[in-house]
Amino acid sequence: MYMTKKAGRLIIIYSLAAVAVMGGFLGMSASETAALRRAVAVGYDNAFVELDDCVEGLDATLQKTLCASSPSLVSDLCAEGYAHSMAASQAIASLPYGNIELEHTAAFLTKTGDYMLSLSRRGARGDALSEEERQNLLTLSKSAAQVSDAIGELTARLLAGDISVEELKSAESQIAGAEDAITGTGFAKSFRDMEDKLPEMPSLIYDGPFSQHIADASPKALEGLPEVDEETAKSSAGKFLGVKSENLTVSGYREGRLPVYTVTHQSGGEIETVEVTKAGGKVIYFGTVREPHEGDLSPADAVRTAQRFLERQGFDNMTPTYHTSDGGETVINFAYEQDGVICYPDLIKVTVASDTGRVVGMEAEGYLTCHHARDLTAASFDLDTAALSPYLTVKSHRPALIPTAGKNEVLCEEYLCETPDSRHALVYLNASTGLEEKILLLLESPSGTLTI
Repeated sequence: MYMTKKAGRLIIIYSLAAVAVMGGFLGMSASETAALRRAVAVGYDNAFVELDDCVEGLDATLQKTLCASSPSLVSDLCAEGYAHSMAASQAIASLPYGNIELEHTAAFLTKTGDYMLSLSRRGARGDALSEEERQNLLTLSKSAAQVSDAIGELTARLLAGDISVEELKSAESQIAGAEDAITGTGFAKSFRDMEDKLPEMPSLIYDGPFSQHIADASPKALEGLPEVDEETAKSSAGKFLGVKSENLTVSGYREGRLPVYTVTHQSGGEIETVEVTKAGGKVIYFGTVREPHEGDLSPADAVRTAQRFLERQGFDNMTPTYHTSDGGETVINFAYEQDGVICYPDLIKVTVASDTGRVVGMEAEGYLTCHHARDLTAASFDLDTAALSPYLTVKSHRPALIPTAGKNEVLCEEYLCETPDSRHALVYLNASTGLEEKILLLLESPSGTLTI
C-alpha cells in the first residue's frame, strides 16, 4: 500500500500522542508532568511536519508556475503558493522560539507569499508573466528547494529521536542573552545552520509592501531640500508651536529612511513634542503629553479647528474625510485635493482636544512621503453605467487617487454606496479600465467613522 511522506509522519506523531495521553491516565500522580511534556512536544512535532509539508508544497508550486503560460493558470498557482507560504508561517509561529531562530526563514516565506499574491492578482487581470518575474520565481524556487531540504532533514532527525524539542528549553537563556552564544547541538545549532545557508532574497520590484522600490524610495515632498542642523530644527519647531526657539530642547535624533530631530517644549503641566525632518526642516509629527478630559467641543467644530490649523501651518487644499471622537479627543483625517481629485496618499491626521478646543497632535508622514504635483485625468469609462454590484445603491461619487499595497497610486472613481440593510461601503473603480480596485466598509457610530 502506498503511503505519502506526510501520512507516514503523522501516523508516528499521533501514535506518540496516544501514548502520551494513555500515560496520563495510567499514573496521573507520578507521571502527569511527563505526559503533559510529551503531549506538548508532540504538538511541536506536528508543527514541524506541517512546516515541512507546506514548504515542500511551496517549492512544487513555484516550479509549476514557471512551467505555466496562461495568466489564469498562473493566477491559480500563485494563489496556491501564497496559501502554502501563509500556512508555513503559521507553523513557524507555533514553534517555541521559532520566530527568533527562524527569522530569515520566516521573512523568506512572508515575502515570497506576498509576491505570489501580487502575481496572482495580475494573472486574474489577464497579465502574463514578464521575463523579470520568471527570473524572480526561479530564484525563489531554488531558495524554497533549499529550505525544504533543510526542514525535511530537521524533521526526519526529530522523528528519529536524534534531536528533541526539549533541547530548546536549555537554549532559551542563550537566545535571550546573546545570539552569538548559541553554539550547542540540537535545534539551536540546526536552526542556525539552516538560516546561515539560506540564500539572499532577490530584489523584488512589484506592487506589494516588500517591494525593493519602497525601501529605496525617498519622501517626495522633501526631495531636493537641503539638510538642516539642530538650531534650524528648533527654529522650525518654535514657529510651528508659536514659541521662541530658545525655550525648546533638542532631545533626540533618529536615523532611518526619514531622519528626524526630536524637539520638546514644556508648558505648565504639558509636554509638547515636535519631530522635524533633517531634510528641509519640516514638521512631520506633533504630540502633547496631557491628561485628556471630555468637553463640549462638537466634532464639527473640531474639524473646523483642525482645518484652520493646517492652513496656518502652510498645508493648503486639505479636505477632511473621516473622523473619530474618543476619550476627550477628536482625530480628523485630511487628504490633499488637486483639481477636484481627493489624493488619499497625501494624508494628515490632526487631533483636537474636546475640553480646550486646542490642536494637541498632528501626523504628516503620509503627506511628506507622497505629496507631489500629479498629472490627473478624468475617468475614461461611463460613470452612469459603471459595473457595480446590484447589491449596492450609489449615493454619490467623485474622483479619487488611492494608494496600492506597494505604495503606488491609481486614479479611481470613488462610489459611496448603500447596502439593503443601510450599511455603507466605498467602491473604487479604476479610472482607465472601469474595473474594481478596492472596496472599503464604513464603520459608522456616534463617535465617528472608520474604514476597513
